[in-house]
Amino acid sequence: MLLNLKALAFFLAALFATAAMASPALSSTVDMLVSKANDLQLHEERDWEVLLHYAKTLTGSYRSRIDDERFFLSPQGRTDGKAELEATLRSFFVPATRDGEHTACRFPARFEWLKAKLGIDASQFPRFSCTERDKALDSVVANSAVLVFPVGHINSPASMFGHTLLRIDGSSRSNLISYAVNYSANTTDTNGFIYAWKGLTGKYQGYFSMMPYYLKVKEYNDLEHRDMWEYKLKLSTAEVGRMLNHIWELQNIHSSYYFLDENCSYNLLFLIEAARPQLHLADKTGVFVLPTQTVQIVMESGIVESVHYRPSQGTKIRKIASLLDQHGQRLAYDLATSTAQAEGIKADTISDSEKMIILELAAEYAQVRFARKELDKDTYSKLYLTILSERSRLGTPLKDTYDIDVPPRPETGHDTTKTALGGGARRGEMFAEVDLRPEFHGLLDPDQGYLRGAQIKFFDTALRYFIPSEKIEIKTLHIVDILSITPRDMFFSPVSWKVNTGLDTEAMANGTDYLIYRLNTGGGFSYASPLGGIIYGLGEFDMNAGEKIRGKVTIGPGFSMGDVEQITEWWKSHLYARGVWYELGDDRYSLKGTVAQNFRLTRNNSLDLNYSEEYVNSHRISEVSMLWNYYF
Repeated sequence: MLLNLKALAFFLAALFATAAMASPALSSTVDMLVSKANDLQLHEERDWEVLLHYAKTLTGSYRSRIDDERFFLSPQGRTDGKAELEATLRSFFVPATRDGEHTACRFPARFEWLKAKLGIDASQFPRFSCTERDKALDSVVANSAVLVFPVGHINSPASMFGHTLLRIDGSSRSNLISYAVNYSANTTDTNGFIYAWKGLTGKYQGYFSMMPYYLKVKEYNDLEHRDMWEYKLKLSTAEVGRMLNHIWELQNIHSSYYFLDENCSYNLLFLIEAARPQLHLADKTGVFVLPTQTVQIVMESGIVESVHYRPSQGTKIRKIASLLDQHGQRLAYDLATSTAQAEGIKADTISDSEKMIILELAAEYAQVRFARKELDKDTYSKLYLTILSERSRLGTPLKDTYDIDVPPRPETGHDTTKTALGGGARRGEMFAEVDLRPEFHGLLDPDQGYLRGAQIKFFDTALRYFIPSEKIEIKTLHIVDILSITPRDMFFSPVSWKVNTGLDTEAMANGTDYLIYRLNTGGGFSYASPLGGIIYGLGEFDMNAGEKIRGKVTIGPGFSMGDVEQITEWWKSHLYARGVWYELGDDRYSLKGTVAQNFRLTRNNSLDLNYSEEYVNSHRISEVSMLWNYYF
């Protein structure tokens, strides 16, 4: 499906040269069609705006979201739809010297739309052939389209928001042989801070790509253990065909990738609109555009026909493991790691039904080990077949044994921008507080529709007004604040980690509050609690800078530990403690314990109650607060 860049560059150069030489002798038919297009103002129609990815700027003018100059036939094409339309129309009448070099081969969606709008008979165009394009597009049977949402990958900063892609389905019953259309940033960064900075400032280039869907299922479902939601779209075969033509036009074309707006989800909206421009999906986005928001926009448009939940292999393994005690889980693990033999399970005194579950779990985990390349193909095949052979001897499990409860859908969670109003007391002094968090989700926020144990916040800002002293202070202004805690178990052993940086008002060695700059990072482990929550412990490194610090800059080691519990569907609790000892640049230590509660009132309303006790050197600082949160 990928175009040859050198051939494309040669083709465009030859095209412009040929067009320039032929322009004095252009037929009256071409001039008449250009005049007709101008009279009809086709460049102002939504279809053309979508095909060029035009979006309104703050000044009211239009500018394409695509940066790559190869996507435009006019030098002014990125900002001048009329010039681009005329250049495109004229190029269709320039004879091609070789197979595949006609503009219609490169821009089939533009070609078909202009031909239909202007009523151009196919015989009016010079003869051309597009063997490569036709072969590539004919290999994709395009009957229907599905918007796919893989949930966030908690240990990857590039994926904690979740992701969206499109699946093009044919007539086969198995959608695994369908094609997936993806837009993603070209990046290999795994450091959360570096990724966030580059993503916020457009330092990455984003590309569209097309590949077999089973490869995406393997990547997300099997390797990264990300559940997937599939939203089938109510599009006709003709509409899906228009979408596919536009996808071809975007092959190898890059745009600047911005984490919070021009991202995977925003750009996919143009593909759906290429099928049906009247939807105006991209126009309904706000300043920030995240995958859950675009799913919600698509749902509200009425174009979704049905929704299907595809649990990941990790989810399946955890479900099966939950049916066993520690002994059963250990036996399944030993079978999958070849430290025990499948035949040996016969001698165990456990019931046949439990043996059945153990063997099912061992088979699933053996597949995970093979996907991770922990087993070569021959070793895996022998191990897997041995487990299945023993498993088949025990018969068929009960019908609902491995059924997985369907979690709340991504678009049913709270909106991603939050404002909070409230107040409290610090050292007995009353204050009023207002918070604003542009994006995305905090650890204490309601989990419905979100990834449990994940926190990712940008520009989280809190201001306080102390009533007796009439003093206004910045409580926090965090540029980025990421926390990832996911439980370890016998089968999976992720590392928990955190990174945040920004401004904080903190008590110094003399017990007085001052504004400082902080960079904090750390890592550790998390485990499932007896109540089903998450218990975590992290080692930390903390750096502070400020005028009231003895050495202006101080660094020190620390720790944080806590317990996050979803007590009821509407009540969430977070108990945690944190300690830091500043050994270089200051002589301060801080020990702080906090009890935080969140009460979910409605989808976009919740209430926070917080109480903390902190000891900074010999100074004790108590604080209590209550905040009403509104998500929008």
